[in-house]
Amino acid sequence: MKTMNFLYLLILLLIISDFSLADSPGDINNDHVIGLPEAIYALGVTAGVYDQKNLETYDFKNYFFVDGSEFFYKKNYYDEIAGQNLDIYEYVHHLAKEINGQKTFIECWYSGSTYQEYYTINYLTLYLAIGDYWNGWYDGHIQVASTSFAPGDVFSSLYKINALPYWCEYKFLGLEDVETQAGVFKDCLKISKINAYEWGILFSYYALNTGLVKQVYASSNDSYILELIATKNKTATYPDNLDIKRYNGSWNIASTSTSDSITFFYLPQNGNLGTLIFHNFPFIGQYKTISLESTDGLTFVPCNSTENISASLSGSSIIGSYTYPYIDETTLENTSIELSFSGNVFK
Repeated sequence: MKTMNFLYLLILLLIISDFSLADSPGDINNDHVIGLPEAIYALGVTAGVYDQKNLETYDFKNYFFVDGSEFFYKKNYYDEIAGQNLDIYEYVHHLAKEINGQKTFIECWYSGSTYQEYYTINYLTLYLAIGDYWNGWYDGHIQVASTSFAPGDVFSSLYKINALPYWCEYKFLGLEDVETQAGVFKDCLKISKINAYEWGILFSYYALNTGLVKQVYASSNDSYILELIATKNKTATYPDNLDIKRYNGSWNIASTSTSDSITFFYLPQNGNLGTLIFHNFPFIGQYKTISLESTDGLTFVPCNSTENISASLSGSSIIGSYTYPYIDETTLENTSIELSFSGNVFK
């Protein structure tokens, strides 16, 4: 009875004082304040409702970002135009930079006709998303995680896109084992995101010292499953037999003498999958990305796509042609661009 009375007194003192203890081990919701949530949790532990081991915290950076790492993902989604489920392959790499004196983590995504750069910074104890460079900056920082967060932690943010207000919420749901084509990843961080932009929900799974290994997204407008098929960083490779071949070269439009560069990433031991990137096409500053596959490792065709493209490997070289259809804004007529490309293996 004396023990319970002491506990109730302690809870009362915590509620009344609500004093600040930054980075205190007892700060279970990571708000830098020992207050009502901590008092309720203490009572729950005493009553056996909560397990004390759930206080273990994690640094999100050790899970979501590895400088210099490369990723290949398979994205399965429903294409309303084609009327069927389709697969595309996305190439991603991580890059760390100092921007305005701030350590910045950059995720570069090549997917379909889009290229996206997502920026995250470490501000005090929080990780803040500050926008997608190519598709518009967010007005204000979005809290996504922290340097020390535990299952149950929630980060809610108000932000603006084109001066319009939006809201999102990240929640750390706990740990979960995830099986992917790249391998099995134990104790992944499972994080949900509710986004008022489309009123969708996103579940993301991050593996220690690896990065994002799986995503599941659903909204009123869209849904997809993203799964890791291969990744490589300075210390680890998944799967073990991963071999990434890189081809650098150029694309050319003979009729206009216009040209720029291409990059082709090829996984010969992972289903003969490839990602071909046209730099500064169809416009300067854009990257046209096309997922390719092959049955023999020599001749490539587009994956589940109506893209009119062909490519082939011969020794250390790649050659091919691509017809890009579009609507002429002046005449409003359908037309196309015919280009050729070639390149060589880059070590």
